[in-house]
Amino acid sequence: MTHITILGSLNYDMVVYTPRVPAGGETIHSDSFETHHGGKGANQALAVRRLSPRDSIDVAMVGRVGQDGFGRELKAGLGDAGVDVTQVKQVNGESGVAVILVERSGENRILVHGGANDTFTPEEVNISMLTSSGSTLTDYLVIQNELPLPVVKRAIKLAHENGVKIAYNPSPMSTQILEWNLFSSIDFLIVNESELSALIGARIEVSSVTDIDDTILSTISSLHEKLKFTGTAVVTLGANGAVYSTPTSSPRYQSPYIPSSIVDTTGAGDSFLGAFIGATASGKTTEEAIKWASAAGCLAVQKKGAQDSIPFIDEARVLVEGE
Repeated sequence: MTHITILGSLNYDMVVYTPRVPAGGETIHSDSFETHHGGKGANQALAVRRLSPRDSIDVAMVGRVGQDGFGRELKAGLGDAGVDVTQVKQVNGESGVAVILVERSGENRILVHGGANDTFTPEEVNISMLTSSGSTLTDYLVIQNELPLPVVKRAIKLAHENGVKIAYNPSPMSTQILEWNLFSSIDFLIVNESELSALIGARIEVSSVTDIDDTILSTISSLHEKLKFTGTAVVTLGANGAVYSTPTSSPRYQSPYIPSSIVDTTGAGDSFLGAFIGATASGKTTEEAIKWASAAGCLAVQKKGAQDSIPFIDEARVLVEGE
C-alpha cells in the first residue's frame, strides 16, 4: 500500500454565480448562490482519493477546522469519501471560509479567511503527521500555501529529512518562499503561469497554444537553475494544456483535453494535482501522469463547486484511454 498525506487547508466555500464582478460601489443581481466544501488542502486530498485506486493507495489529511458546524461538516465530508481524517483537529474558533465569485465565463475570484487554518503552528509539525495509523511513514507529502508559511517550511524540511517525496503547490503565491533555499528538497513542483512568473521574476502569459514556443519552454527550463530545483516541474496553462520538465530533459508539452463546456474553473487545478500525484504514486510515468491530470482538469471545469466538480478515476479513464 502506498501512503499519501496532504497537509493543508479546509474551508467552507460560499459561492456566488454572477454575470460579472461588480465595480466598486456597484450592486448587481447574482445568478445563484451555493455552498460547497473546499480549501486547497481538502480539495487535493479528495482529488487524490477519487483519482487513485483504493486497493493500492491510502490517503490521509492533516489540517485544522473550527468547533462549528462548518468544521464538523468539512471533516465528515472527507471521512465519508474515504480520506483518513484522524489528524484533522477541531480547535476553538471558526473554520476557514472562502467567498468565491464565479462569472458566467467560468472565471473565478476568491477571498479566503483562514480561521482555524491560521492557528497551525510550526511547533505542531512533527513526525506523527507523516505516519499512517501512527506507525507507517507516508510515501508522499502534498502541501500548498494556505497554511501559515512557517508551517509549510517546517513540513517540507521534516519530510525531506525522512525520505518522503514532496509535491509542492505554492498557492497562494508568496515571494517569501524564494528565500527558503528548500526547492532542492522538493520532488514535484506544480505551478500555474502566474506562479511561474513570480518564481522566475519574469512575466509569463500564454493566451493560446500558439504562444507556447521555444522562448516559453526555455523560460520554464530555467526554473531548475534559478531555484536549484532537481525534481519534476509541472506548469499548468489552463485551457492551453501543460508543460513539464526535469533538469536532465527538455520541457515537454501536453495538449489539453477540450471540455464540452466551461461552468466553473474552481478546483480544476486541485483536480489536476490530485490526479497527477495519484497516477505517479501508482507507478505511471510522468508523461502518463500528466495525461491523467489533464483529463481530470478538463472534467472538473464542467461542473460547479471546488469538491463537487472533482471527477472520479473511472471518468478520467474514459478520456485517457479513449484517445
